[in-house]
Amino acid sequence: MSRKKVSRARKRDLEQPDEFLSITAKLIEQVNRYRTPLAIGVVVVFVSLAAFSAVRYFATQAENRAFHRLSVNLQAYQAAGGSGSPKAALEGVKPQFESLLADDGHREGGQLARLIYADMHYRAGNLDEAIANYEKAVESLPPAQFARASALSGLGYAYIEAGRSEDAIRCFEEITNEARSALSADALYQLGRLYGQGGQTAKQQAVYQRLLDEAPTFVYADLIKRQIEG
Repeated sequence: MSRKKVSRARKRDLEQPDEFLSITAKLIEQVNRYRTPLAIGVVVVFVSLAAFSAVRYFATQAENRAFHRLSVNLQAYQAAGGSGSPKAALEGVKPQFESLLADDGHREGGQLARLIYADMHYRAGNLDEAIANYEKAVESLPPAQFARASALSGLGYAYIEAGRSEDAIRCFEEITNEARSALSADALYQLGRLYGQGGQTAKQQAVYQRLLDEAPTFVYADLIKRQIEG
């Protein structure tokens, strides 16, 4: 039986690193670096890549290009972040991200880039830019997708920092009203805090009880129990 020959072009493709795995690894690294118990929604949950289909990622050369550009931009951001200044790191990649969003913002790679770009602005303290980009991400991402819940969470945190509590409540309520996601517990916790700050004790007790029912191992479960028990 004759062996099927592999073209030189195909050999070159096989020798290239897996773009999907490379990007995923970088995003998970970012999560581990920046996630804190109280601020899970502050950092865009980069592993929202899983909300998309790996097959669709590279269905076209255009999508492949968008994800490749995102990967390059993330590498540049990580390199620029060596100074420890989120603002300086953002300034180092801002033109590249703006170009990516202008060219491929409607593609899946561009939508994820928008989500990441919004989080970069948040960490840099640029609340207006963060809010604008989170809002665009929420509008463009499909309902019930984990990536959209991530955008809503980030937007909620940005609204809190901007003193827009009612808007923040709307974001976290939407997360908890959709299909249960990995961000539901944190959204319930933030809702409880916001309701409490607004004097809505009954609502606070209700969401805290729901949080304990749905996520009994939540990091602040014991604290919440003591608060409910008075």
